[in-house]
Amino acid sequence: MTRLYFHTKIIVFFMLLASFWAAAPAQASWIWSPDIGKWINSKKAAKDTPEEQYDWGLQFFNQKDWDRAIEEFEKLAEAFPASRLAAEGAYYVGLAWEKKDDLSKAADSYQTLVTRYPYSDRIKDAIKREFEIANEFFEGSKVKVLGVKMLSGQDKALELYNHIVKNAPFGTYGDQAQFKIGELYKKQGQYDLSKKAFQTLVDEYPSSPLAAQARYEVAHSSMLASNSGQFDEQHAEKAIEEFQDFKKEYPVEPQAVEADESIRQIREEKALRALDVASFYETQKKWKSAKVYYEELIRNYPETPSAAEAKKRLDDVVRKEAEPENSKFPKLPKLPKISIPKPKMPSFPKLPTIKLWGKNEEK
Repeated sequence: MTRLYFHTKIIVFFMLLASFWAAAPAQASWIWSPDIGKWINSKKAAKDTPEEQYDWGLQFFNQKDWDRAIEEFEKLAEAFPASRLAAEGAYYVGLAWEKKDDLSKAADSYQTLVTRYPYSDRIKDAIKREFEIANEFFEGSKVKVLGVKMLSGQDKALELYNHIVKNAPFGTYGDQAQFKIGELYKKQGQYDLSKKAFQTLVDEYPSSPLAAQARYEVAHSSMLASNSGQFDEQHAEKAIEEFQDFKKEYPVEPQAVEADESIRQIREEKALRALDVASFYETQKKWKSAKVYYEELIRNYPETPSAAEAKKRLDDVVRKEAEPENSKFPKLPKLPKISIPKPKMPSFPKLPTIKLWGKNEEK
């Protein structure tokens, strides 16, 4: 029993020793990094200096090994976040993702650069790349999912435009990004939001070359809103008012002619709606109501084709209203003519004449 116990202890000892030897190489690959305050795998550790790590990542980038370049440049930002080269590495990460044709991840890298390193010399370059990628999504590029382009890029474009406006509002692309936000909402049929975005550009960038166009788009958004689904009289009236204001503010702009045409279209649409209402009352033989609507149409929209049609129909309504069968009181049926014979007077016998004697005759 004692011998068996002794042999068992020896076996256990050697098993523990073997497991220690097996684990030793794995443990040796982990080292403490005082710079980032955590244990790191030495096999995946960054170089000793940010310059060395940057050059290491750039080497893979120049060799077009995009995956390895991304990995090494990300190590640079992780290991040396305070280095000026960290922003440079983030920029190259974005470029590498673009080379891999993953615009969404590239844009994320540029956004990270702008957010984390606002004083970097690469800010302008990153904003430019963000704007150009946003435009590609705006034009129809898809977002990759599991390496396959599937999702619409419009939401990503909106995210990028808003990021630019927030982080570089008065840079080269601030007003352009704000204008694109309005265009994107208009493209999606969200006309109230597009109007708000264009109005923001007018208010925040009054000296922008896009201010006049944005002012026109405010009115155009109201016009589109009036025709989305059921005709909206309130949006239509607002659009006319805004187009007229645009013409006063920008009388020599090319869009002034377009504003006139838009006003004409809205007035014709409003006249056509009024004609439909008047026609309804006419078909119901409510002549007085039909007459009121036709007259109002002619008075308010005299230049429209609907007004010309209303004049013709108004004459018919007036004529029909005057006809006896359309009178307020129903026509009585015509009674047959009855001939009443003249009654005969009875004849009486002739009375004898009586002569009266006066005083003169007695004398």
